[in-house]
Amino acid sequence: MPAWREVQLLVSSELGEPVSSAEPLVPARRSGTTWAARAQRTGAIVVKLRHGDRAYEKTRWCAAHLPALGTRGYPVPTILWHGTLGAQWHVTVQNRISGRPLFALDGPMDGPMDGPILEALLRLVELQAGAGIPADDRDFTGYVANVLFDDWDQVWADAPRACAAAGPLCARLRRWLQPVWGLRLPPVDYAHNDLNLSNVLTDGARITGVVDWDEFGLGSRALDLVALAVDCERRGDRAAADRLLARAAEVAGDDGVRCLVSYRVIGGLAVYTHERQAYGDSLGDEECTAVSAILDRLQATGGA
Repeated sequence: MPAWREVQLLVSSELGEPVSSAEPLVPARRSGTTWAARAQRTGAIVVKLRHGDRAYEKTRWCAAHLPALGTRGYPVPTILWHGTLGAQWHVTVQNRISGRPLFALDGPMDGPMDGPILEALLRLVELQAGAGIPADDRDFTGYVANVLFDDWDQVWADAPRACAAAGPLCARLRRWLQPVWGLRLPPVDYAHNDLNLSNVLTDGARITGVVDWDEFGLGSRALDLVALAVDCERRGDRAAADRLLARAAEVAGDDGVRCLVSYRVIGGLAVYTHERQAYGDSLGDEECTAVSAILDRLQATGGA
């Protein structure tokens, strides 16, 4: 992975101003890392380094379409520049939105999420509805179906290796999917596709921004509701999780929720398998416990 000094020189040249004061925002992973820095005139910025995974094409699409979501009142970052570093690495520079994560990725919840914040999250996701543009190669619901039913990207092979509980959970998910095998949801909404609570920023009273749009595309906003629900469940906020799942079912139907929960789980577990050094061993166990509880409730009520 390139060192910060090499990235700093590139970003300073492209922005046309000195860049300094870099601090890591996340643990370094094999696939990349993120720094908070400061540009002399622009001010606070975020610099993201990514490896492969069609990063250039994804960021180009993101830069073209995030502003449209911003015009709806969604607090999104602005991409200031993006380009390549060497043959393998991609760099993105964006403004830094003020605020702190609603809840850190590996931190606990201090009691249930309060009502106003949950309502604000639900309103934000509704702003993603009805993108009104063709999905083309950013059809994320198509990708979800290909992963679930056609074994794309070896996700089903990687997910069971995340922790001891992952194998039995993945087998349970395969059985749970049988009645809806092959279902493909329409790619009609803007979709963040990694909307966990650590990507939601707050000043303590309101939501100030949503970050980490690396997988932004067209899909179903219900996937973002499901991701938030799993995160809430993992942190012990069952009431918020159930509210988010209920709204996801209203958007995508019970069959859609069955697919989106399954994808969210196996996708997350596969990431934990590949990035265990960055995440540690505990997140996989926590994810499996949370999802098992969600499945128990959904199956008990016949909701999915």
